Amino acid sequence: MTAQLSDETHGDWVPVKEDSQSLIKELSDMLLERGVESRIALAPGCQAGTCSCRFHLLVHKNDSQAALENIDEYYMELHPEMRDSHEWAAQDKCPACGFDVEENAKECADCGITLIVD
Repeated sequence: MTAQLSDETHGDWVPVKEDSQSLIKELSDMLLERGVESRIALAPGCQAGTCSCRFHLLVHKNDSQAALENIDEYYMELHPEMRDSHEWAAQDKCPACGFDVEENAKECADCGITLIVD
């Protein structure tokens, strides 16, 4: 179901993700398979049929934490390298290459990726 995002549509539903229609539909289907009901709404200011239209994935406010956890896990399943990246970052390592980096380093001394954006 796609609707305009308004107080009537919104109610006890909260947005957890904004993206393209195809990605929001994919995430909505995934959540349904995992037992989390969701709705899809046009983002404020968007009109149906415009090519750069953005959509919101809405879930009941009581399910928002479960929805976010399921979305994170789904991304990890699609992109297993993300799990390593998150683990490296938690261990003060470069999320791109795993090189040990200092706590306030602005870039990785090994691969040169920017770590902190001013």
